[in-house]
Amino acid sequence: MNVTEDTMEEDRNWYIYWVNEVLSSHRALYIDEFRINFDLDVSYESYITNWIYSAISRKVKRFELSFHPAVSWQTLPEIYTFPQVVYESLKTDIGLAHVKSLRSLIFDSVNITGEMLEFFIYNCPYLDQLDVACSHNLLGLKVVGSELKLKYLDIVFCNNLEELELSCPSLLSFKYFGPIIKFTITNVPQLQDVSIGGGVGGHGLGNGRVLGPIVNYFRQLKNLELFVELNEESIQFPKCELPALRHLTFQICARRCSSFLDLTCMLKSCPFLQKLTLKMQVSQYSYEVRSRHQFPKHFHQHLKEVDMIGFSGNPVELELARYLLENATALEQLLLEPWVFESEATIEVAREEARKLEEAILPPGVKLYIH
Repeated sequence: MNVTEDTMEEDRNWYIYWVNEVLSSHRALYIDEFRINFDLDVSYESYITNWIYSAISRKVKRFELSFHPAVSWQTLPEIYTFPQVVYESLKTDIGLAHVKSLRSLIFDSVNITGEMLEFFIYNCPYLDQLDVACSHNLLGLKVVGSELKLKYLDIVFCNNLEELELSCPSLLSFKYFGPIIKFTITNVPQLQDVSIGGGVGGHGLGNGRVLGPIVNYFRQLKNLELFVELNEESIQFPKCELPALRHLTFQICARRCSSFLDLTCMLKSCPFLQKLTLKMQVSQYSYEVRSRHQFPKHFHQHLKEVDMIGFSGNPVELELARYLLENATALEQLLLEPWVFESEATIEVAREEARKLEEAILPPGVKLYIH
């Protein structure tokens, strides 16, 4: 649905009517998946609460409430809060019987406390996915227990979170994006995928950011995504080996940056890396690109695919692209893709620089894709 601020109230009313009609016509005793994904705020609280009761009473397996704003409001509306009365009803014998079927829980732009989330974690024996985004009421969370079945945990933009404790042998994937917190992680022997970062003052690399204890599990990871802030100063990477890593992603925020080549220091710790993805936001770069002799050749013998998302054709991006073309001896594909929101003029400059790169040094057998 194409939602605009002018039609928002009408669109919301239509959506609520549609959900109510679907639920009233649904005669089955069980619901496999219940997913609400629309810009609804606290003024629609009674409808949302009734939907929760309806879905839970039918032993829903996959449950999602996503109320992320569809348009940019000058003043953000008050978001829906998971009701205490619903929480209390779930703790009864009947409520506990209903929630035991849950496999997946997603809350986006829903205020929910750590106590409520922990109730679901410890009372839903089949729960394997928990995603929480933009919850102001989440201050702390413990995911601790050898009997837990949780495999996927995402905590993003919960900016009041202060403490997170993880000890979950079943956990395969963990994503955290937010401020620096007190973070404890132990007993995650199956953890393979990690994405970690933050905005101003958040987790990541560069400019005083920290990775925390998650670095102790880098050796076992297959996929890793890191937020990196680059400026004129050299970045210090943790001294660790990542022998199992196959896909590395950098989310790059660059201001007055003279080179991206610092990133290659971490590539050397990933001897079997197959794919490198760079999501780049370069607000300003130094025209004095750092001398390349500081970065001697290091052949990346298993790197087959490089994706540079947000490519604009500026010198620091081109320098890194040249380095990878010269040192990734098994490279098969290089993707150069500008952001879709860039102006036509910026996109055309990026395409022109990509074509020059292709004509100058593209090795035989490497396919260059320009979007």
